[in-house]
Amino acid sequence: MCWDSCVFIRYLTQSPPDCVSDIDQYIQDVQANKRTVYFSSLVYTEIRPRFLRHRGILSIQDFFADLGATFTAIDPNPNILMMAGEMRDIDTANPSDPNTKGRVLGTPDSIHLATCLYLRDILGVSDVVFHTFDDGKGSNWEGRCVPLLSFQNWYPNSSRPQVIQDVCNLPRRPPLYPQPLLFPTAP
Repeated sequence: MCWDSCVFIRYLTQSPPDCVSDIDQYIQDVQANKRTVYFSSLVYTEIRPRFLRHRGILSIQDFFADLGATFTAIDPNPNILMMAGEMRDIDTANPSDPNTKGRVLGTPDSIHLATCLYLRDILGVSDVVFHTFDDGKGSNWEGRCVPLLSFQNWYPNSSRPQVIQDVCNLPRRPPLYPQPLLFPTAP
């Protein structure tokens, strides 16, 4: 598994509360060495100290030390960054009206996706699943970006370059634990 920053942020803030118990179960598995969760070290720029207050964590340094000891970080090396740039250079189409301009693939999103492809194709982790909640509802400094969960809808089938087809074939979904608790704990 490879986690988007929003999965960590959801767990820390517990807002909204859905999937928090699922994320907690994954974390327990990681701590028990039953699973490995990878993440782009870009997460270090996307998790802000204010997110830690909900968990009573006072130091961002302490949190990142725990994060690095529990999960496996992948730094955005030149190959990842070039792949991310290649993805961002490809025009999208608006799925509701292919004749109008689509959205841009966000810079952080392209790095997270390229990290997953690097993990799968170069590091040989064959069962990579990208966990995210990104469904394109918000906007950032780049405007409204391509949603990661419905990524494939923004690139016409007939003209997908290989790197886009690779992302379309990458399993992307929210972090729903395969065997949810019968009685989930309250956040």
